[in-house]
Amino acid sequence: MSELGETLRQAREDKNISLEELAASTKIQKRYLQAIENGHFDQLPGRFYARAFVKSYAEEVGLNPKQLFANFPGEIPMTNSNLSEQLPP
Repeated sequence: MSELGETLRQAREDKNISLEELAASTKIQKRYLQAIENGHFDQLPGRFYARAFVKSYAEEVGLNPKQLFANFPGEIPMTNSNLSEQLPP
């Protein structure tokens, strides 16, 4: 399990939200939520969706997605726009 996934899972459990409830409220399939909690981003439909799903998950459990992205930069796959921001001019 990844640190990011563990942080999200813990926040979800602290709010007493089941994966089924989270799937219903975020409209993200349960299998993708489980993949996020386990750090298996390769099981998601793409890098853009990985970031979008983590953002939705975080917001739903009361975490700041920007802070999560900053705290776990190596765990979340980069999108093309994120990669271009990090390349030198």
